[in-house]
Amino acid sequence: MKVFRLLFSTLTALAFSVFTLCAATLHVSAEGDDANDGTSSAKAFRTLQKAADLAEPGDTVLVGDGVYEDTGDTKTGGSSLVSLSKFGRPDAWTTFKAAPGARPVLRPKGWGGITISGAYYIIDGLTVTGFNDSIRLIDALKEAQNAKPDPYYNTNGIAVEGRKNPPDRKPHHVIIRNCTVSKMPGGGITVLEADYVVIEDCLVFENAWFMRYGGSGITTLNNWAHDDAPGYHIVIQRNKVWDNKTLVPWNRINKLSDGNGILLDVTDIKRTGPANPTAEAAAAADAAAKAEAANPSARKKSDRPEWKGRALIANNICAFNGGSGIHVFRTQYVDIINNTTYWNCQIVIFEEMFSYISRDVVIMNNIIVPAPGGRVTSNNRNQNVRWDYNLYPVEQKVM
Repeated sequence: MKVFRLLFSTLTALAFSVFTLCAATLHVSAEGDDANDGTSSAKAFRTLQKAADLAEPGDTVLVGDGVYEDTGDTKTGGSSLVSLSKFGRPDAWTTFKAAPGARPVLRPKGWGGITISGAYYIIDGLTVTGFNDSIRLIDALKEAQNAKPDPYYNTNGIAVEGRKNPPDRKPHHVIIRNCTVSKMPGGGITVLEADYVVIEDCLVFENAWFMRYGGSGITTLNNWAHDDAPGYHIVIQRNKVWDNKTLVPWNRINKLSDGNGILLDVTDIKRTGPANPTAEAAAAADAAAKAEAANPSARKKSDRPEWKGRALIANNICAFNGGSGIHVFRTQYVDIINNTTYWNCQIVIFEEMFSYISRDVVIMNNIIVPAPGGRVTSNNRNQNVRWDYNLYPVEQKVM
């Protein structure tokens, strides 16, 4: 038995060593050329997509200094400056990171800056900057009335996007860290139908101003369970999130909505209604719930498996956002701890930090400072919410 264990350990170490030796490092530079082989900074590719197409699980892509812009048609559905769609393995993550000492900037005009629909990706130290400074509000308001949306007014910064993937192949195991995402007319960092996502040590500011869809700084929506393993599946920590807001009405309710700092949205498939805690959306949710109660068999069965993982929102600073600093809506299994929110709700009348139609939520050890006349929290149709050891300068009698 000892011989077998020794042989197994030796073979495992050998396999890992061989894999490590096979992993490649590819280079991208604003001064590069896609005709190069990308094997060194002197032979760097010009576009991120070229590197993305060639990178295999376990490879690292080093992104050099310079400005990276769209090279394809930005008006097509799902257009992105770079799309990452390959599926790695637990022992083979594909990494896109800034080269040592470099500060590359992505300037997208399509639907996304970095769009991830695969698995086992790390995005580290990249800057994604939109064109908010060049957009006039009057033009965005006019665009929102058009039947066909223009991505220029709705560009998202970094998106983990699973909506077009088949049910058994949703994105998972994605780490976004040390990134700066700002001035996107759409959402900052958005996670849609995915699982096992970490967003940490990022700066996320001045996003969601001109989109028609009611976005926020950092959002997860419709988490899609990769498995039922215990522990944290979603981690949002140590980010600084400020001045994200909406100036264009959300097209589903025709009113300003969201623009939150951090939002976890709709992980509980047992709850119904729009993904939004405004009065209009809440009324629609009530109507849907009553209709289902009257005719339970008419409820459309969801393909989405029940998400049983837990989410952690910790050690973030959220300030001066248009909606809440941090909130969860129709969500279950969340720990919101050690965060600071300051003077949020600049546009939409929410509370600084709250859960809404949610269950099994811990809100603890947070510093919560509403703007003058603002509210600390609320407690609407929640189950099993623990509110403890939070610090706030104004009285609240809700929790």
